[in-house]
Amino acid sequence: PKYYVFSEGEATERKYFKNLNKSILSKNVEIINVLRDYAKSGNSNPSDIINLIDELLIVDDDEITIKELKSKLKNWGHECDRDIQEILNIITSSYKDEKVFKYKELKKIVFELFSGEIYSDLSKNFMKYLLCQNCTFSPITDKICLVVDRDNKSFSKEQYNEVTTFCRKNNVDFYVSNPCFEFWLYLHFRDVEKENPTDLLKNKYVTSDKRYIEKKLNELCGYTKTKINFALLESNIKKAIKREKNYEENIIGLENKLGTNVGKLVDEIINIK
Repeated sequence: PKYYVFSEGEATERKYFKNLNKSILSKNVEIINVLRDYAKSGNSNPSDIINLIDELLIVDDDEITIKELKSKLKNWGHECDRDIQEILNIITSSYKDEKVFKYKELKKIVFELFSGEIYSDLSKNFMKYLLCQNCTFSPITDKICLVVDRDNKSFSKEQYNEVTTFCRKNNVDFYVSNPCFEFWLYLHFRDVEKENPTDLLKNKYVTSDKRYIEKKLNELCGYTKTKINFALLESNIKKAIKREKNYEENIIGLENKLGTNVGKLVDEIINIK
């Protein structure tokens, strides 16, 4: 079974689930981080992310549109630090965004449009990257999981209800951390039991660049949004799952109360036989 994890975070959630996927604890499943396209990097609100889930649900795993192809090229160019504007210009002038190709046709298309070094780069490196990104979803064996923060400043009550309804109708598992994903990480440490719940829920800035929970994590394990000591977290995952039960886990209650239900997802993953 595959767990497709959609998250609004570009670093913390991705690193946590990427490491969990490699862990002996999750040897019976595959965890796939499905992130916002670099081309759509501004769309971080959960209401925007459900559009990406829609794309996974309706995509034909044997076909790709020119629009999707250009988006993948932008991601590849960003990750590999390549200037791909010339490539995009040629594709745009040759095809409309709605044009659909079979994956098996793409190498021929690349050969017809490009030559020399560009052709070699695209046919070898980009095609390998593209095929690795081609996800196939089976509603029988796989699960789609949406993992978000309860940020009431950018995630309104109306949007919260909209996303909850969407997940229920489309059989998407909805995981929320209030106030943030770092609260789930903090549950891996005994220190959380000493904390004032109000301080945790408010999670105010205590320095110019760190909120309360992030600073606590930094003091405990050197955590930053781009650096996670997963080995330390891994040894305490089962304790975190147990501690989570002392706080709100219900998706309705998590709209306003301190808590998270990410532990339910992790517990399910590590207990699949």
